[in-house]
Amino acid sequence: MTGTEVSSEVKGVSLESRGIFDGFAEYRTPSVEDYQRLFGSGLVVVDTNVLLTLYRSNQRTRDDLLNVLERLRERLWVPHQVIAEFWRNREHISVLGHHRARAKEVGEALAKAGRSASDALDRWLKQVHVGDDADINSAITEHRQQLGDVLAALQAVIERQAEKDVIADAIDTNSDPVLGRLEPILQGRIGLPLPEQEFADALNEAKRRGREELPPGYEDFKSKPAEQAAGDYLVWEQTLVEASRLGTDVLFVTGDSKEDWWKPRNGHIPARPRPELVQEMFHRTGGRLFMLQPSGLLEQARQVLELEVEASSVLDLEQLQTVKSSGETEWTVEALEALIDLLLGQANVQAYAMLDAAQNEGFVSRATVYEIGGYDETRMLRGFTRPVKTAAKRLQDQGIPIGDIDGLFVAVYDPAFDAVSASGFRLAKEMVPLLRPIAQRVYGEDS
Repeated sequence: MTGTEVSSEVKGVSLESRGIFDGFAEYRTPSVEDYQRLFGSGLVVVDTNVLLTLYRSNQRTRDDLLNVLERLRERLWVPHQVIAEFWRNREHISVLGHHRARAKEVGEALAKAGRSASDALDRWLKQVHVGDDADINSAITEHRQQLGDVLAALQAVIERQAEKDVIADAIDTNSDPVLGRLEPILQGRIGLPLPEQEFADALNEAKRRGREELPPGYEDFKSKPAEQAAGDYLVWEQTLVEASRLGTDVLFVTGDSKEDWWKPRNGHIPARPRPELVQEMFHRTGGRLFMLQPSGLLEQARQVLELEVEASSVLDLEQLQTVKSSGETEWTVEALEALIDLLLGQANVQAYAMLDAAQNEGFVSRATVYEIGGYDETRMLRGFTRPVKTAAKRLQDQGIPIGDIDGLFVAVYDPAFDAVSASGFRLAKEMVPLLRPIAQRVYGEDS
């Protein structure tokens, strides 16, 4: 063979049979035919958050999602890890108490807005020295009452809707209507746990991927204990085992939007599975990986299966897709604001340390903490983050939806600094942009 000739085979693969997507399947856009095949003969795997979303949705969306799962029953498969997480998180206040907690959160925001408006009016009356003007005071009193009536009416609307959407009998598993419909759908569609040695090997592999930031699941290792953080990888490994056994393509449906599952949206190019996951699926099973979020599943079911699905249900699920796969909600600006307000009254050094960290890429040094607290250099910082966890749990007890507590604000140990003492404290990465406007507000008020 001359230097210009090319062998017609490479490692037993005919070059004539290779196409532009061979080895690059992660770049292929799913087609209608792909979803027809998946819904007809593929493996449709649902993540924990899809099942928990049934409790967070309104009645209409809940029915639409259950109808789709019912239609796909023969194709459905649920990893054992998903069911374990479902039962562990089902009674979490952010799940069964979602609608009432959200209503309470909005109610507190409306009440706060009313107080802020009233305080602003009082300051204005003093600043322009018209506090003794009867006409102005009469007008303001009248409009204050109107504002109070409007806010109260809004709160009543929100509470009525919450009571309409909440599942009243969900506490009792015997009368829970979601379980009543879900149980026959998933009967015989749930995988077995991994054998003991395979489970131990999977945990070790999950930890390795966490250290090396290999998908899926490494994001959870940044903020959760190892055993809990391994959940995403366990779901993935159990899915690979089942797909290999069946020799089929996989549609994985998850509400998780983290970058250790998805290659993010780029302009008009939609999000798609991480290339590493597509490649691993092919190498382990010979099949192709597809991924959808719950809203995408409803949309495809409407188009491909010609099911009646309300457009508003798709929108509802899109708005719920910030839910973590662990079943916990994400932290919101409102929840963090409530946390900081609580800390300012009980543990102001921790509050200002978190706000300082938010303005410095998420990290506050030990020296800065000492400066904030006016601490003597002999003071220890052991247990410094404990008041943050205590305050967060108090918010949770009050029914305010919050995210992960353990990874919110943690000590950082640097052996080069000190083998025993923390070199500083770090916020969870996603907290930084949420806390920055709160820091600006608090520091602005202090000045």
